[in-house]
Amino acid sequence: MVLESILNPKTAETKPWEVFVISCVFSVIAIIMSIILFPSQSSILSVAFISIFFTPMFQRIFRYEEKKDGFYVKKNKRKEKHPSEYISIFKRHQRLIYVYSAFFIGIIVVFSFMFTFVPVTKQAFTLQVDWFRGYAIGFSSNQAPFERYFFNNTQVMLIFFALSVLFGAGATFILSWNASIIAVYLGMIAHKFIPTLGISTAYVYGISVGLSAIIVHAIPELLGYFFAGIAGGVLSVALIREKFMSQEFKEVMKDAFTWLILAEILIIIGALIESGL
Repeated sequence: MVLESILNPKTAETKPWEVFVISCVFSVIAIIMSIILFPSQSSILSVAFISIFFTPMFQRIFRYEEKKDGFYVKKNKRKEKHPSEYISIFKRHQRLIYVYSAFFIGIIVVFSFMFTFVPVTKQAFTLQVDWFRGYAIGFSSNQAPFERYFFNNTQVMLIFFALSVLFGAGATFILSWNASIIAVYLGMIAHKFIPTLGISTAYVYGISVGLSAIIVHAIPELLGYFFAGIAGGVLSVALIREKFMSQEFKEVMKDAFTWLILAEILIIIGALIESGL
């Protein structure tokens, strides 16, 4: 695949800005392709195309990440040291978080831009608009309690983890969908200011207003999803590559469930902030 030849795991992790640029380019291609091929279903197919484009790349990155765990265990064995300390989990996999972030932000930038500046592509966002309006109506009567945010976000996080375990980079679709939802939300806010500010200023101002409204609780939630994706991705590769219950497999499993626990902690923090507790 072209994307795999452009970005190998090492390049992606050391140059996340390239992931951002490619995410933007392929998001534009996905929107155009979905409108041309299946206009009535373009809102969901654009997200599906992005997932198809990027899943092979994330699969390779997860294989690369799993190798780090195996190499670290072998290195510790040779030096007769104990397994890694808690902080080493971040040292080994922190760059994957940068890749996730660059990929996610690229989709948000393109989708929000197209939604605001290219009205002929509006059919590619109908499902996101309907979803957001339904969500807003469901929470308009009163502030949702902590439990509703907690259980909803935990469910999404566990789906992230499960899809990553089953398909390696299977969570790419949900990640892309969430990015498109946020993008449309920002674009809808920008549209409110167009009559008074003009489209360009309204876009910049709307993005700023929208981000300021969600950024505090969105950061821990998104990091929770990223962590769950990392946990499932490296565990998926370990189930295929490593001998079951070998020292290497145990190390990867320990890392995976540590990431999953951290993800749940972040989901709780996000729910507390979002519910105003």
